[in-house]
Amino acid sequence: MKKITIIFLAAVFFAGVSSCVKEKFTAPAANNADPNLTPNTTIAAITALYTSVKTPIQITQPLVLEAVVVGDDKSGNLYKELAIEDSTGGILLMINGPDLYANYPVGRRLFIQLKGLYVVSYDGSYEIVGSVNTDGSFTGIGTTNLSQYIFPGQWGVNVAPKVVTITQLLSNINTYQSQLIQLNNVEFVAGSRGVPYANGTLILNGSLLVKDCNENQATVYTSGYANFANSLTPSGNGSLVCIYGVYGTTAQLMLRDTTDVNMTGPTCP
Repeated sequence: MKKITIIFLAAVFFAGVSSCVKEKFTAPAANNADPNLTPNTTIAAITALYTSVKTPIQITQPLVLEAVVVGDDKSGNLYKELAIEDSTGGILLMINGPDLYANYPVGRRLFIQLKGLYVVSYDGSYEIVGSVNTDGSFTGIGTTNLSQYIFPGQWGVNVAPKVVTITQLLSNINTYQSQLIQLNNVEFVAGSRGVPYANGTLILNGSLLVKDCNENQATVYTSGYANFANSLTPSGNGSLVCIYGVYGTTAQLMLRDTTDVNMTGPTCP
């Protein structure tokens, strides 16, 4: 990766945070309630900061983001990251630690103190990270610093997937980044049916293709570390719920687990 020059965020947003409640990474919330923090920015606003300069940018203002976890690392298909979403968009939250789902499961609302963190793009995927290294690589928020930045709120929050088509994804690959989406009337292409999602024995990632009945295609990416890597893909047509991602100019579909796949109907004629 090329060395990236860090540009510090100018004073764009003006808002104060009245108070906060710190919580250790290993300690669950005492009750199902949100912390006493007031959000004053959105995912769309912070990704716009990056797109305006096309280089990693450190947030220097007291911005507080409220979002809900829509993808965690429980299955192993996401690693050291959470997909979070608000009403304006989605983004990946990078945390340099394992088993994030224990405290930050799907459906938990998070309040993130962004001051001191960075917004970056990794091969087209927008991410919130803890630091940018001298070689231009990124490091997630350290687990010892989580209570400084991340304040868990209510759990069990329902986020319905956005029903979209492959055509909509391909027409603008950035629109649904890191959001929970649902594709209907899709199926794996002939060569991707009845085969493992990835190779969990040799820990090799898998890239398979799904299509609609108009032959529009998208890539289903699965990590070799996913606990369902050796499971076989279905041979029918139906729906697929996933986290939508971007890799360069490629649209990627990331399954949370195989329960998000419901393809039992007849295939396209």
